[in-house]
Amino acid sequence: MPLVTAPAVMVIDIPPHLAGQGLALDRYYIVMIETNEELAAFEAFLTADRDALRLPDLLDRKPSCREARAIGFFEFAPPEPGWPWILLCHWPRRFAQLFGADPDALARDAYSMEAFEDRDSLQSALKAHIAVFGDLASVKIIPPLPGTAGRA
Repeated sequence: MPLVTAPAVMVIDIPPHLAGQGLALDRYYIVMIETNEELAAFEAFLTADRDALRLPDLLDRKPSCREARAIGFFEFAPPEPGWPWILLCHWPRRFAQLFGADPDALARDAYSMEAFEDRDSLQSALKAHIAVFGDLASVKIIPPLPGTAGRA
């Protein structure tokens, strides 16, 4: 995990014939993984033999086990060129409830995310999100743990 407060993010590049609207940048499926146990379960899910294709939605509707006291924005840099930049937002429960009962509004009842082709686009979106809060926003940059990618 990149930070104690941040989940790990797994990005799956969906083959073109299966990709489309509803995926990040129309081709990436993004998964938030909060524990080592979830990582092991998700890796087992991905490697399981099956007769038909199945969405990798094992964790999508599982409620988050992490509690946020403040809105947290996390920047995940791509591991190599050609992969997306990810902006993840972790919403405290009191804010997450504002999204209503729509099961697709937030992943794991706590996260929203966006994917970008470059960091400049991510930074522009982040600045726009923070501007919504005006003087109520207090921004702190927290570097990731050594050996991990991303910023919070």
